[in-house]
Amino acid sequence: MMYRQIEWESAFRAMPAPCLVMDWDMRIVAATDLYLQTVGRRIEEIRGRYIFEAFPETGERLAMFESAFRRALSGEANTLVEVPYAIPVVGDDGVPTGQMNEIWWTCQHSPIFEHDGTVKFMVQNAKDVTQQVMAERLKDAVVNELQHRVGNIFALVASTACKTAANADTLSDFLTKFDGRLKALARTHTYLTGDNWDGITIARIVGRELADHDDTGGARVTQSGDNIIVNATEAQILTLAVHELTTNSVKYGALRSPEGRLSITWHAAGDAGFTFEWHEDGVARPVAPARTGFGSFILDTVVPAQLRATAERRFTGDAFVYTLDVRARATAHG
Repeated sequence: MMYRQIEWESAFRAMPAPCLVMDWDMRIVAATDLYLQTVGRRIEEIRGRYIFEAFPETGERLAMFESAFRRALSGEANTLVEVPYAIPVVGDDGVPTGQMNEIWWTCQHSPIFEHDGTVKFMVQNAKDVTQQVMAERLKDAVVNELQHRVGNIFALVASTACKTAANADTLSDFLTKFDGRLKALARTHTYLTGDNWDGITIARIVGRELADHDDTGGARVTQSGDNIIVNATEAQILTLAVHELTTNSVKYGALRSPEGRLSITWHAAGDAGFTFEWHEDGVARPVAPARTGFGSFILDTVVPAQLRATAERRFTGDAFVYTLDVRARATAHG
């Protein structure tokens, strides 16, 4: 009999499932090796202990599991699907560290019937489904973020089209300006994929917008700053600003004249904020234009409103300076 008992316990512990056996008083009787690995405990530490003493929880979580255990001990099999229950973290010395490890479980609770139909024990099959739950949440977050981004882009494109048309002299003028702005947004949207899903650096936004004008600016253009990552919405708005600044510079400013110089700098400021400065010297038109179009509206109104920033354009002598002071960013990413 003893041989058979040892054989049974060995077979149970080797079962390829995370199972725990409790008696009528909800004290731990046995556990498989896989269960012990899952909770990070040894059988000697938990055998004979009241389940909620070995694995304490509070409030609704404790009540939910206690109800499920009692139903199983009353003869009713039941399942809890993807529910959270924290497990104490135990140190190498077997002593709880006081920290808790948040785990999501799918648990099946089954009564163990005696020959006379009574129930003295129950078995819990507790599967750690934390990775699946987190993966599902990540997928939902990505889908929601994608919908949010697409909605923002459509709204931005629609607004850009309307404002560009209102300030265009001819259809050809409209198509040229709108095409440039649309391509700038498309470039940024392309960057915000793969490893750049969470955001993009200001350096990359500036570099890509100026890439088409390397032959125009060459060594006359300098750019430097901190490694600042802006999120998708910030990137789209900042791209529009840099595109307008670049376009104006090619037409009227430093990138038009061989004597022109362009310096672009950005630095971290405040609590996750940043400053951005576009400084042109040798500007062909050193005074503010008499007519303000959609480009000015983007720089003076849209960009500071969307970035929660203050913006300033200055024409002094043969210089033009545009500054952004972003102090109240909603989030650093996403």
